[in-house]
Amino acid sequence: MSSEIEKPPIWARPEPRGRGQQRLLSRDQIVKVAISIADLEGLEAVSMRRLARELRSGAMSIYHYFDTRDELLELMGDSVAGEMLVPSLPAGWRPAIEAVARASRATFLNHAWLLPALQGVPSVTPNLLRHIEQSARCVVPLAQRGVDPGLLNGIVTAVDDYTVGFTLREIVSGGLEERDRRFHERFADPNVRYLIESGEFPLLEQFIYGGLEAPPPDFERGLAWLLDGFEARIS
Repeated sequence: MSSEIEKPPIWARPEPRGRGQQRLLSRDQIVKVAISIADLEGLEAVSMRRLARELRSGAMSIYHYFDTRDELLELMGDSVAGEMLVPSLPAGWRPAIEAVARASRATFLNHAWLLPALQGVPSVTPNLLRHIEQSARCVVPLAQRGVDPGLLNGIVTAVDDYTVGFTLREIVSGGLEERDRRFHERFADPNVRYLIESGEFPLLEQFIYGGLEAPPPDFERGLAWLLDGFEARIS
């Protein structure tokens, strides 16, 4: 049996004490600088050496606060997850869950590095749990009406999946207008047009080249359609 004592997670550890003449920093201060770097230049630009330069400290001094870069990333994620929390949920399940979806989307757009980083299994941190708890609280009024718990879980999960999926596509494509432009550019390609007009794809041909005007991507409209479906199911 190992005698080594396992450290608590980074968010549960007290701030380390300063050593000698070393200028005292804080994890919160370091995390804020790291987030600002990631927002401007991407997550790959965040390194202990870069942080030390920005904070006018030694690279090894950053390791006094974080054992690894992964611990830094964990606190960055937790800090940003706090921005997804709605200060005061509106009354009613639908306005409440819409507010959570909008706050999540705004956070993802403000920190474009976050969503790609969360595509694996994210670390469980206090603010992420608070976000999940708040999402569950949105459907408590439906639970009090006796709505099936499986459906309640489905509502919360579907809204989260829609928010993540829509916003991730928006981020990786460079924005909604750029995404729409790329869509039309792709189907204007002569090789693609040749395939579609081959007769094998009559429905797609009618949709793309038949003069039908597809509505541009719209987060609010899609969210309304999704919740309309759940509202009809509940009724």
